[in-house]
Amino acid sequence: MSKSENGFACKAHDGDFTATAYRTSKGERRVTVEGTCACNTEGFELTLELASPPIRPVPEELHLDLVEHAPHGKVAQVITPTPVKQDFPIDDEKERVLIRNRNITVPIEKE
Repeated sequence: MSKSENGFACKAHDGDFTATAYRTSKGERRVTVEGTCACNTEGFELTLELASPPIRPVPEELHLDLVEHAPHGKVAQVITPTPVKQDFPIDDEKERVLIRNRNITVPIEKE
């Protein structure tokens, strides 16, 4: 299993992700971020995790990292579409999601 020139085994682009805000029954605002990446083998698992806060806070951005969990054992060496989907609590100021380690910006669609 080889990694690309940027050190990642799964390719991800802006157009691969959506972010949709909604309110819970208790009034809490949340966002569902989901996408599909092209991984260089089958068996990868992807997660989105909160990134460390930026040095200069950007109130309108939710900062995340896309994390790859490599498969164990023998896997087919074939480009495989791999989904990722996670929910996060957000405040009313958030307008976009920045997946920092991939430099991907996704506008938050309003609920």
